[in-house]
Amino acid sequence: MKRPVWHFELVRDTNAPFDLVRQKLLDGQAYYKWHPRHRSATPEIIEDGECFEIVCRFPGFFVYEEARYRVEAIDGRLLLTYRNRFKGWPVLPLMGWWRIKSERVWERFIACLMA
Repeated sequence: MKRPVWHFELVRDTNAPFDLVRQKLLDGQAYYKWHPRHRSATPEIIEDGECFEIVCRFPGFFVYEEARYRVEAIDGRLLLTYRNRFKGWPVLPLMGWWRIKSERVWERFIACLMA
């Protein structure tokens, strides 16, 4: 029997400067300020001009998690996309909790930009 998989996506936009957003997203030591679960992330960075993506993988014995943060410049604004994928049997009872903890991830991130 295959393990359950659950995923979700949050999309927001901002007028913050691209370089500032990039710098804050790449500051792995400060992830805990805006994302409650990514305290020990070792990100993979994919850059493509005015677009970049950070991929954090958390292989676990019971649950595998993959988080993707994408920033893309479109018409003078930045499109912020957060995609998360969980795989494993504990996903079923925990998916609601993870959704609640991640719901305002971009709002918390923007608040960190202003601090």
